[in-house]
Amino acid sequence: MISPELLRRYPLFAGQDYEMLKKMAMLATEEEKDVNKWVFFEGEVAKTMYLILDGAVSLTMNMGESGDKRLEKLAPIKEGELVGWSALIPPHTYNLGAQAVEKTRLVAFDGGAMRKLLDDNPVYGYYFMSNIAGVIGQRLVSKCAQLMSILV
Repeated sequence: MISPELLRRYPLFAGQDYEMLKKMAMLATEEEKDVNKWVFFEGEVAKTMYLILDGAVSLTMNMGESGDKRLEKLAPIKEGELVGWSALIPPHTYNLGAQAVEKTRLVAFDGGAMRKLLDDNPVYGYYFMSNIAGVIGQRLVSKCAQLMSILV
């Protein structure tokens, strides 16, 4: 378990009272990844959602054809940001891979247990999923802008 006070520092947990933060913290553990170590792989069943405490993770996408591996790295995701939200959103498959680009400390949340907690507490679940939707929206806008800069 990690400290509820740690979670309170991050905008992702806005709208949660202390009791809910305690329940969420009980579902989390701390992990470390060395440089170039994988957090998760593209296409893998998404069992865990991660909050980056220190360091950075690069999201990766296989751009190869017919089974060829040609990984492209996207801009790094840094401290205070979320990776692996697919653990909460069906079909619970990671759409991208995630690899540490420097020594990285993460909070790992059990996806199935988080889904149950949020389902059992719909008001808090609403705020949490709204915050995740904001993360997804920001990433989409960022990637669209990046794509447009390449095309123009």
